[in-house]
Amino acid sequence: MKLKDKSNEKFVKYFFENHRVFFSNDFPWKLFNAENSKSQKDTNLHTRIEYLFSKNGFFNETYKERDLKYIEQERKKRLDYCFYHRQRRYITQELIDDNFHNPTHHSFIINDGNSIDFDNLRFDDGFQMITHPGHTRFQSSCFLKKNLNKCLIYVNKDEYYEGFFKQDLLEVKNIEEVYKYWKPLTPTNRENLSFDFLSPKYFHMEDRGFKNGTKYHKQTKCNILKLWELNDISTIDKSIHKIKGDNLLHSRWYIDEFFNSSEQIAEIMFEKKLTIYTDTKDDVSLYFNLIRNKLIRSAELLMKKREGNNFYFDKINKFTFDVVVVDKKPNDISELNGNKGFAIWIDKSILYDIKREIYEFTFFTRKDVKSAETEDGKISITNCRNTGNKKWKINKEFYL
Repeated sequence: MKLKDKSNEKFVKYFFENHRVFFSNDFPWKLFNAENSKSQKDTNLHTRIEYLFSKNGFFNETYKERDLKYIEQERKKRLDYCFYHRQRRYITQELIDDNFHNPTHHSFIINDGNSIDFDNLRFDDGFQMITHPGHTRFQSSCFLKKNLNKCLIYVNKDEYYEGFFKQDLLEVKNIEEVYKYWKPLTPTNRENLSFDFLSPKYFHMEDRGFKNGTKYHKQTKCNILKLWELNDISTIDKSIHKIKGDNLLHSRWYIDEFFNSSEQIAEIMFEKKLTIYTDTKDDVSLYFNLIRNKLIRSAELLMKKREGNNFYFDKINKFTFDVVVVDKKPNDISELNGNKGFAIWIDKSILYDIKREIYEFTFFTRKDVKSAETEDGKISITNCRNTGNKKWKINKEFYL
């Protein structure tokens, strides 16, 4: 493993002379609220509302995705916006699957001389933070209430002091310790990897977030170690003018992947009405409709309080569900559901602990995933069409 060229070596030398870098595998999801001025600081309510009711959110986009022609038209456009449901859904799926190959990047500056305590977060003006690249991943961690892993944390050395972070974070002290946080697209001898931390296009564009040849967080005075290319030099073939080798960054295929992850979800969802199987005789339909109505009222309140929040509710009535009462948890819920659609199991002992819109559980689905289930098995969602055995875990924090 090595840096691409002398320019990279010069930048990396400058970088470690001017920055402190730390690594976290347990980065608090609530920090997303602090960074993005969400009205709900200790909960993920604001993010949930955006995921569900925004113009390009779950209800609007999923209803459109029933039409395969629509998906193909969108695929041809190759638009990449973090507020599109397909991006949010794909990144959420990848977080559930623990399938991130690149780190997220978060920089901090403290305004009041105190410490940042990840276990006891302040939601005031005591510090600022910037996340990029990794904003959509950070947003998905907030939606799931699941802390991020694979995070690089940056502080300008001129702003750093002892006790800056309350926790003892793992410090990354040189570039050799950084290399391991990127996983190449295909298996290869890592000794053949060439790392390029400089953008070929943006060297003097601080107004667009670039400085010293790469991404710069102006608010926190930090460059970050964004990897622009990860080349396998063993694939260089000068006879055909291939002088850099294969680029093995996963992000190159990001657009293709989020479209691929969208395939069949709407089709499966609408081939049979979403069905809840449960062993309670309580009014399950009423309970989840009350949750839905409360979310709508919260969204309407956000629109009144804050400019720029526009939410839409005209497609929600297309997303109904059935409730089937059974004596016990079915052995084969797919067969019971006619091997079609999505089926949800809810044990009577857990019903009133659930605080989610019932369709939020469909974020734990994908065409190649058979089911997702809580550790105790009291909540599950099953892709009744799928015949495989891939299974995801529904984290307890998600539904509480």
